[in-house]
Amino acid sequence: MTLYESEDFEAFWCEYDQMHANPITRRVHAVGTLSALVLTAAGLWTGAWGLVLAAPLVDYAVSQASHRLVEGNRTQPWRRPDWHLRAELRLCRRTLSGR
Repeated sequence: MTLYESEDFEAFWCEYDQMHANPITRRVHAVGTLSALVLTAAGLWTGAWGLVLAAPLVDYAVSQASHRLVEGNRTQPWRRPDWHLRAELRLCRRTLSGR
């Protein structure tokens, strides 16, 4: 089974977690996720909607760079954006907590 054929989120998470096995990938993903959160918050706070629109693009670019350069794989977040976002936030939380 591939990541995007998972029947539920926990199965998706197990595959997702394996695709992010390298600690460098996890750290780079955390940078991308935190950057997107900051851009979203700044855009909402100031009314600069361009920042809100740029947030997922920045996260995607940073994350995909880590996949291609470190892991040698790639993800397709548009195939399951709800689960991808949830997994991305879980990965960020786990990375920041040192797990």
